[in-house]
Amino acid sequence: MAQPDACPGCGAAAEPGQEYCLACGSRIVPARRLSAFGDAWERRLGRYPGDWAVAAALLLLVAAGSAAAGIATSDGTGDGSGAPTIVATSPVVAAPPAPLPETQPVTTAPPPRPAPKPRPGLKPPEPELAVWPPRDGYTVVLASLPARGKGLANARAKAKEAKSRGVSGVGVLLSGGFSSLHPGYYVIFAGVYGSLDQAQTVAHALAAKYPNAYARLVTH
Repeated sequence: MAQPDACPGCGAAAEPGQEYCLACGSRIVPARRLSAFGDAWERRLGRYPGDWAVAAALLLLVAAGSAAAGIATSDGTGDGSGAPTIVATSPVVAAPPAPLPETQPVTTAPPPRPAPKPRPGLKPPEPELAVWPPRDGYTVVLASLPARGKGLANARAKAKEAKSRGVSGVGVLLSGGFSSLHPGYYVIFAGVYGSLDQAQTVAHALAAKYPNAYARLVTH
């Protein structure tokens, strides 16, 4: 097709090879077209935009159709065959409670037993008297009683009385078994000490209860 020498729109002069009119901007060289489709487009709608516009429109239509087909055949979780997808899940098992810390059993000592009450008519047990050790030493003499008759019973009674009054280490000895004592007497003594000063100190402390108490050396 020969190129016109003037714009078909406004009639302005055009140079050879000029594609658009410089006066009105109309296309001078006819756009390439898809044979009969381009001719029909230009007869029906007037100006034909060119083959590139038709190709772009066709590509857009194909892309839109593919997207619509993909959406229609997909249900979100199903596959191409339409079968539902099964997802396996593990059951939730609660964790066992933590074991309690081991505790030692608390043991309590049994309460002390109360002292048995004396039965009516029974005599309470007599306190034990001290026995002189097998060695020499100093002591405090509380009293001396003749060994004849009931001398032993009377001496033991006085010794128990002194012990009940709070005197410690009270006992009875027979003077004849000791060289430092005059024979024939039961001696009520209080304690065994290693020195004369210790014995005299105890004798002074007992003077209020036993004014006649005195310190004495006892030797075998």
